[in-house]
Amino acid sequence: MKNLALLLLLVGIQFAYSQDSVDVVFSYTPPTFPPGGVFLPGEFNGWSSSAWPMQYAGGPWVLTARLAVGGNPSSSAGVRGAWSYKFYYSGVGDWPNDPLNHHVNDADHSNSFIYVKDPTIYHFLPNQRQPIVNTALPVISAYIYPKVGTSVDTASFSLTIDTTTFTKLGGYYSVGSHHLVFTPPSALSNGSHTVILHAGTIAGGANADTVLFYIQSGFVQLLNQTPLTTWESQWMLYGKVNDSTITSANVVRNSIDTFLVSVAAKSFTYSASLVEGANVFSVVTDSAGVSKVSAPITIYRKVNHSPWATISFGDSSAGILLSALSSTDPDSGQSASLTYFWSVDPANPSAVAGVSGSTAGQISISKPSVSGEYYFGLIATDPDGKKDTTRNYFTVNGDGTVSYPTLASNPSWVNRGRMYLLFFKSATTEGTINAALPRLDYIKSMGYNIIWIMPVMKNAFPMDNLYGTGYNIVDFYNVAPEYGTNEDFKNFVARAHQLGLKVIQDITPNHTSSMHPFVLDIRNFRKNSRYWNFYQHQVITNPNYHPDLSEAYTDDSLFVRYYAFGDMLLNYNWSDLDARKYMIDVYKWWVKEMGVDGFRFDVYWGPHSRADGGNGGENEMGQPVRTALKHIKPDVFILGETDGTGIGTEVIYGDRSGGVDAGYDWNLFHNGIQNFYSSGPQTNTLNFYLLNGNSTTMGFEPGPNAYFMRFLEDQDEDRIAYVYGSFAKTMPVATTVLTSVGIPLVYSGQEVGWGIDITGAKEARNRSVIDWNYDGKSSLQPHYQKIAQMRAQYSPFWTQQQVRVNTGNSSVLGYTRPLNDLNCIVLANFDSNPHGAAVTLTTGGTPNVFFSHGVVNGRTYYASDLYNDTVYNVAFDAGSATLSINLPAYGSAVLVLDETTHTLLLPPITDVKGIVQSVPRQFALYQNYPNPFNPTTRIEFDVPTRSNVTLKVYDVLGREVATLVNSVQSPGHHFAVWDAPRNGVASGVYFYQLTSENVRIMRKMLLIR
Repeated sequence: MKNLALLLLLVGIQFAYSQDSVDVVFSYTPPTFPPGGVFLPGEFNGWSSSAWPMQYAGGPWVLTARLAVGGNPSSSAGVRGAWSYKFYYSGVGDWPNDPLNHHVNDADHSNSFIYVKDPTIYHFLPNQRQPIVNTALPVISAYIYPKVGTSVDTASFSLTIDTTTFTKLGGYYSVGSHHLVFTPPSALSNGSHTVILHAGTIAGGANADTVLFYIQSGFVQLLNQTPLTTWESQWMLYGKVNDSTITSANVVRNSIDTFLVSVAAKSFTYSASLVEGANVFSVVTDSAGVSKVSAPITIYRKVNHSPWATISFGDSSAGILLSALSSTDPDSGQSASLTYFWSVDPANPSAVAGVSGSTAGQISISKPSVSGEYYFGLIATDPDGKKDTTRNYFTVNGDGTVSYPTLASNPSWVNRGRMYLLFFKSATTEGTINAALPRLDYIKSMGYNIIWIMPVMKNAFPMDNLYGTGYNIVDFYNVAPEYGTNEDFKNFVARAHQLGLKVIQDITPNHTSSMHPFVLDIRNFRKNSRYWNFYQHQVITNPNYHPDLSEAYTDDSLFVRYYAFGDMLLNYNWSDLDARKYMIDVYKWWVKEMGVDGFRFDVYWGPHSRADGGNGGENEMGQPVRTALKHIKPDVFILGETDGTGIGTEVIYGDRSGGVDAGYDWNLFHNGIQNFYSSGPQTNTLNFYLLNGNSTTMGFEPGPNAYFMRFLEDQDEDRIAYVYGSFAKTMPVATTVLTSVGIPLVYSGQEVGWGIDITGAKEARNRSVIDWNYDGKSSLQPHYQKIAQMRAQYSPFWTQQQVRVNTGNSSVLGYTRPLNDLNCIVLANFDSNPHGAAVTLTTGGTPNVFFSHGVVNGRTYYASDLYNDTVYNVAFDAGSATLSINLPAYGSAVLVLDETTHTLLLPPITDVKGIVQSVPRQFALYQNYPNPFNPTTRIEFDVPTRSNVTLKVYDVLGREVATLVNSVQSPGHHFAVWDAPRNGVASGVYFYQLTSENVRIMRKMLLIR
């Protein structure tokens, strides 16, 4: 009886499994016949390359597989509700996916996947994998498999082609093969088409699938994918005819203009001139005396008619003259007819009267008495109503003088820059934007004012701590879901701004992912794609072309990329006007919508080297990008990943009409830092590169707005503590490098010595999740805080002046950072033993310190050691003095020479490690702060369980004025920032409401402008 019961149980399980499964006939045709056969690996067999052999069917290899409805219940990387799979045969490298299945999971190794439902739809053709169809009557087909033991209700079938729906398709379906084959009753037009297949009833289970394809048919055809819009004045047309004897045809534009083209081997090309607006092209040819006309295509040409607003400044009898009269309009005679509207930044150091709301072409104001930067906005409007908005600023200096900026100028926060590189995946265990929010207070307390954020845009694959660091971008307008949402990032930037921090966003002007939609479109339509010119397709052979890496073609020979980057990252073509406009619009969007203060342009050297056909230059990317960004944000900061110190690299800087404010000092990093202790401290070599080859043999003196970006480690290089094998050895190197001319960079985790004992691949060290209580914290964290705070608080570090001084000891490197009446002196001991240093300070001959009124011999001056909180008395004799200091092993001294003493102000370091936030028990909405506010305020709220949450702002009439949050929020304490000027609202009372499920909480706030 027990055996019978067990048998019945097994039969019942098998019966139940069959009733919840579908038999799918998988089919695949390999490029060559594989002697060892073809196999079907997938989630259903543990990705085994040998478990499920397919059978040869005289062409394709087939296998009937029984799959559970609902897909893989334990899938982690796969697609919910589906089964992922590929094919395998002996000798293949990358396992091929299913070329006839348009469902591909780009985020999981390009696996094919199939939604298993009742019924299941498979191989819906034609589709976007091979989208071009050369007939106006395409055969539309799909396999529709029922659940085991049932049959498909063919009455449930419907097929929608664009806007037309076809039913009663049972006669087109074979019950034996489960194949639906349908041909439209009337011809489809050339161009793109969307087809939706519905099968199954709601009661029994229903399924639907959607495919896209593109028809190119007719005796004579124009093959370009249209309609399209372009800024170009010319467009290359591609066409074909179906008669090899035809040698010529006529291209007709807008039924008026006719152009003769030559036809060879049934094909022709023509570079067509475009008029503004619609350009409708068709082709006419003659076949056996009968005129044949192609289907038309439409290309829209855009021409700029918008004004260009300009704010200029000058001296006036009253103080300062603000002028809009340099604004221009591209249309003849309209520049003189522009009208203006002025605004004043409410965050200016002091109020400026007589500007806001003015419509004058010129305004004269009194010079503000409070020093700082004063920002103004201007809207220029032409007679046609087209507008342009710009901003600009002037600076009232501490001595009362006024400085007027140029395109090369930098704001004070850049001049005083201390940069901190943050990678969300390594900053916290969660690896999200919201989880990293508490680190902003920490970065602020450490003394850094600029945060470089590694790319946050959606990538081809999820971000990770090894190789998925964000540079494989498929969507430039949306934050990667594993990081959070666009709103999360906006909140992060807004919180940084509240703390006085600036955020620059890492982005890839050199390339996009090979899985970017533009690339996929090109792979489908080749030269006929509207995006063909967005990418480089030919290797540059110009002998003047000297890129940092050699070029190579992709495996399909369609694209060019840099060899070391592999086929995933494809070179972008900045010489194309449409490509340039698209990417500049991306950058402007991140500034205007996301609030970033600048960019770190990855592989900046690539577009620079490729410019002008490989001759190199800033005309294609650097200059246009800088001009566009400075127009909307004059205080933007641009860091380029490119050599910024060698002879000839001066042209990349704004000072030389280039695009960047800061470039990399790779010479210092590779030659002066990485091998510093290889055979004893290389102090002379380090100093040589700190002074950029003494500015004669290999380098140059930077201009007033050109900054060398200097660093000991970053996201691509190894951790310096690991390279040196010591925490202590890194400290004097950090002292000298990060107090030198330029902008210093610290990579998160560097200040705790992260990675010193992590062996293996360097990516595991420099990108892994950081232990913020790591062993180096006690010595390194205060060291890096002191360096940053010194640069923040003392103006000599903001200059481009640096002079080496003789310390009398080869183990001690010293130099001065001179500025009138306030001179900084840096000393660093690179030995494991203590050493003394005797430095001669001189104001005459070749001076290393400067005083505007000279020095008084015999008078006591004070050298205040900011690093060690010690003061030394210094007396000059005949313009010369000696400063003697004892330095401990690997010790540092950073002093300020002045007539009075100085002390470094060190705030307590905000340490978020170890703080455990309890999960709230209920929803809560807190009073905003500040309140009243102008222009931004912070709103905090609690979420007890993972919920969809909205946070909206309403005016007193109940009208919605802003949506701050509209997404799923994890349990915890959250906040959002409302930047009221973005919504164009006036002063007054506003209400903010938190809504989630059955919860609705509202509070009141007051905006004063």
